[in-house]
Amino acid sequence: MNTVNESNRVSKTGIITWALLSDQKSVVLIVAFGFVLDALTCFEDLYFVSGAYQITRLVLIAIRHWLIAFLLVALCIRRKKYSDYITHFERKTNIELTPSTVDYLSKNRLIFQIFTLIHGSVCILLVYLAWYNASFTFPAYAPVIFIGLAAIGILCFIAFLRFFIEACLYIHTCFMRVEHQIDTLNNSTNALSINDIRKVRRLYCFAVETTEKLNYLFMPVIAFYFVMSTVKSHFSIVHVISDPSIVTLGTSLLEFTNFILVTYHMIYVNHLSTRIYQSVYSLTYKTDSLFANKEVHLFLLRIERGDVGFTFLDLFVITPTYVTTLATISLTIALATPALIK
Repeated sequence: MNTVNESNRVSKTGIITWALLSDQKSVVLIVAFGFVLDALTCFEDLYFVSGAYQITRLVLIAIRHWLIAFLLVALCIRRKKYSDYITHFERKTNIELTPSTVDYLSKNRLIFQIFTLIHGSVCILLVYLAWYNASFTFPAYAPVIFIGLAAIGILCFIAFLRFFIEACLYIHTCFMRVEHQIDTLNNSTNALSINDIRKVRRLYCFAVETTEKLNYLFMPVIAFYFVMSTVKSHFSIVHVISDPSIVTLGTSLLEFTNFILVTYHMIYVNHLSTRIYQSVYSLTYKTDSLFANKEVHLFLLRIERGDVGFTFLDLFVITPTYVTTLATISLTIALATPALIK
């Protein structure tokens, strides 16, 4: 990959990715410090809140931010390995982005920018309302410090969210480029050779390897995020039902929006890795060679496994079915909890 293409790609991928790939470690460490500061602020806020929901929420946020800070420091130390992970597919295949893939990236980045604007504005508003409705007496300068510290935590979290989503989008583009190569073979008027099919199989394997490398990198954060989101979603629904207010409702909507956004980009990796099944199967009509057909069937067997994507501690793949089941169970328990308490 030439320097110009690398520079153009990196400039659009968020401050953390840009800092890691351009060796600006100080920027990453500043973001990590912001997470640590916000985690300490969460524990300080425990003095001003009461109730299981608020206490649990603040403790989980503090632990999450410490975990992310640790990951960012580790990435600074292993910056070269991260750079190898994020460019693995390009180095192995030398396949450039297609116009449709570029449009896909642009659309998703625009959606995230809109999400960032709304998320940041609502968070600041909720923080202000929480401070305004507090029963404690604060000094005159307290609102500035309170909202300023909250803004640091919000900005750092959005930066990391962008960092993770960009990693997901990178994997998406890998599988989309494989899909493009398969479609090219299907649309070709020439008979397929065994080398053509092996080349596409190899591309798929490189895309799978890239997914595995990035999954290994984010595995602790993903596992904790899913546990935390499940617990927080449960408490959020219970709290909204038992004590509805603008702050609790807004907080719950933000948490669900974050969870949906992150989960969608994660499970879409598994979707892209399996949706090419029919296209690959169509390749069997393009050749009469027994050996070429065997290559296609080997390719189909690999796709049928459906084990490509982000995992929960490498125990199982996070798929649409898993997320749907988890959401159904969580919603059922949350809706039943207020009645059981009464």
